[in-house]
Amino acid sequence: MTNNPAERQAELESDDSLMARIGRGDREAFEALYRRWSSRVMAYACRSLSDRAESEDVVQETFLSVFRSASRYRPSERFGAFLFRIAGNAVRSRWRKKRPLPVDCSGEEEEDNFFQSKTIEGEWSHFEERERIGAALATLPEAQRNALLLAVIGGLSYREIALEEGVSENAVAARICRARKALRKALSEGGFEEEATTDE
Repeated sequence: MTNNPAERQAELESDDSLMARIGRGDREAFEALYRRWSSRVMAYACRSLSDRAESEDVVQETFLSVFRSASRYRPSERFGAFLFRIAGNAVRSRWRKKRPLPVDCSGEEEEDNFFQSKTIEGEWSHFEERERIGAALATLPEAQRNALLLAVIGGLSYREIALEEGVSENAVAARICRARKALRKALSEGGFEEEATTDE
């Protein structure tokens, strides 16, 4: 927690309020928004790309876009959905350049229960298990992985992911369900078998 009164105040403001200030050129508001969200964007990019340097570029590109669009920003949706749409576009542009690994994601309650379970939390805290999870994620079809990461790390709802991906909420739920099953199988058996990828 910062000791600067102005920074402390900024930390308490809503995302929309900070965006309004950024639109007026307020640097402290931008720094507060960056502190609030950058680690989640970085985690999403790292899990999507498995490349730290590329992920850092995604974070920089995402927040540069946020800064540039702040004066035109209108809070018609949750800021998180707006932010991860930009981050998702940055990630996808890199997938296209380097023969992206497939990804598919969707789901809210099921995916939350899976990632917040005692087993997964415990494994995630250990380096070797994080590596296993990362390897399993990298093997998922692109649509499944992206939906799962947007839900788990980005905190987006099924509806927000559906709007982002241009599919139905049922398709998002199906993608996340398949991704969860594949990850559970990989973690429990140390192996991975690709699930069928046809959306409902």
